[in-house]
Amino acid sequence: MITRSLSLVVALLGASVLHAADRTTPGLEVGDKAAGLTLKNSTCSDVAPGDLLKRVLVAPGFYRSADGCPFCKKQLQDREKNRAAIKASGVRLIGWSYDAPAANAAAATKLGPTFPLHSDIGSKTIEAYRIRTKEAKGRAEGVPNPAVFIVDRTGVIRAKLTRDGYRERPESAEIIAAARSLH
Repeated sequence: MITRSLSLVVALLGASVLHAADRTTPGLEVGDKAAGLTLKNSTCSDVAPGDLLKRVLVAPGFYRSADGCPFCKKQLQDREKNRAAIKASGVRLIGWSYDAPAANAAAATKLGPTFPLHSDIGSKTIEAYRIRTKEAKGRAEGVPNPAVFIVDRTGVIRAKLTRDGYRERPESAEIIAAARSLH
């Protein structure tokens, strides 16, 4: 059981922990203040960032789309499969995407994640975290680059996990290791 009261937010999208000096990957950096915008949950209720950060080790994660992205579906299923181990590391999972609340609700029913899936309508949070995929056009416009951020209770990013491209995602083991390294 984790005794330190450190509240973490993990935006599910990445791979190796990066240091603040590494500015080659998209997104906010370790030491930056995390973006604090309101999201919608799968029942269309507002979820404020402060509500997320009140909890010990919260892990919201950006994924492209559970509606049409097979890599995202696999990612969400992997997170659910490893949810107990992730929780034991002190992280509470939360998913974030540009999908509408109804699409996230359908994904939760179909794919089975028991952690909340939140909607970033208009990709405002994705943009604030600086992980929007600039090349994406049409239906994919507004999707994030894969990255995972671990944010402490004060809203400061303590770890960043990322990979190039959208096909590779951070493994659950990497999220667990990053969370444990902060204790």
